Amino acid sequence: MSEVVVVVLSRAVPGRVEEALAAFAEVAVPTHAEEGCLAYALHRDPADPDRIVLVERWASREALQEHLEAPHLQAFRRDSAELWAEPAVVMVLDPVAAGDPVKGLLSGG
Repeated sequence: MSEVVVVVLSRAVPGRVEEALAAFAEVAVPTHAEEGCLAYALHRDPADPDRIVLVERWASREALQEHLEAPHLQAFRRDSAELWAEPAVVMVLDPVAAGDPVKGLLSGG
């Protein structure tokens, strides 16, 4: 099983970004406790304050699939639907080493 990186690009409804960040922060707690979660980190685009970027690392695609089916993620999707200006862009990526073997990967390799 190899690690997988997920990047989620979300845009909050104007004026509701703090609520959107709070919703992500709330789901981060149980997500961080999931077996197979290596990273689940929120970022905000300073050039576009309504843009939230989530970068995740999972031990395997199986661990990611279990996360996608977890009750807390299902509740997040349901309860935060009105906070998003558009559908999220979700990219599930396989790490590709380049350059320095440590600095060239977000994963442990």
